[in-house]
Amino acid sequence: MCFTPPITQTHFNLCVSIIERRITLDLPLPHTDKVVPFSKIAGIENLESLRKSGKYIPGCYRIWGLNNSDDLCYIGQSTHLGLRVKYHTKGQNKNTREFCINLGDQGKVDLFILPPLNEIPSDIFITQFLCVLEQYLIFKYRPKINKLLVAMPGIIWNKDTITKHRKKVGKKIYIYIKSVNPKNNLEFIFMCDSASYASQLLGHERSWITNILKRDKGWYKDKLYFSLIPLNELEIKGKIYGIAKNLKNINKVKSYIYKLLKGGLSRKGKMIRVTNTINKEVILYRSKREGARYLKADPTSFYNRDKLFRGIYKIEVLE
Repeated sequence: MCFTPPITQTHFNLCVSIIERRITLDLPLPHTDKVVPFSKIAGIENLESLRKSGKYIPGCYRIWGLNNSDDLCYIGQSTHLGLRVKYHTKGQNKNTREFCINLGDQGKVDLFILPPLNEIPSDIFITQFLCVLEQYLIFKYRPKINKLLVAMPGIIWNKDTITKHRKKVGKKIYIYIKSVNPKNNLEFIFMCDSASYASQLLGHERSWITNILKRDKGWYKDKLYFSLIPLNELEIKGKIYGIAKNLKNINKVKSYIYKLLKGGLSRKGKMIRVTNTINKEVILYRSKREGARYLKADPTSFYNRDKLFRGIYKIEVLE
């Protein structure tokens, strides 16, 4: 590994210290009682909650089984162990899918969690040190399940990298809404980097807007219009619709659509407003069930309450 500045004995000493403090847990197989104890140590899996809290648990991991030789294992790294290890147990990595299935109840995972930032030499990035630690573990265990025995840095899926990825691979979606006055105009209110992202922002499955584009030619309830291109005007059945700009942020878009359609986008239940009291971010959910799904909570937790949910979120049920 060619880093600048080069790796020193200090870095190796820290690797030894981390390995000595490793935590061994049962492999968190889906739908078992082993998931909760793992999440308490390695962190939650929900990406939306992670981005809000910033409580990522970086480190390396070793998946192995009881009664197996030390080298019959898989070693990897992650900026958040709680998400990455479950990625393997759910069979989403073709290299480890069969291995994890065969381990079954005998499966174990060693977590090599990074110490606080002030204990890591300041001359090296976290992503670089994760590579150093992973390579050290590869030399130590010689894992047979790894296809490559060279540590490679992963992608840090933060807000910036996700945005760049959507801009690179996604097709922009332009959201228009039919104006009340004048009636023959559309308002351009928001632009998303992809149709799937726009669908999720509005509380639907990733393919929701794509299906509307194919099935209904972009129209939803004759009031909302989605387009893959920016419009100057739109002609429908001989009527010319002029375009006015009335750009809004996404939460205003949700609220605006909700009021215009008098109940929102074909939802069930009452609309929920969740305010993060730390960063002041406000998110509107179409129902208690939708809010519970995104926050990994019980729907019965969503009601008008004086006490903050999880000590952070203010919850309001909108009539």
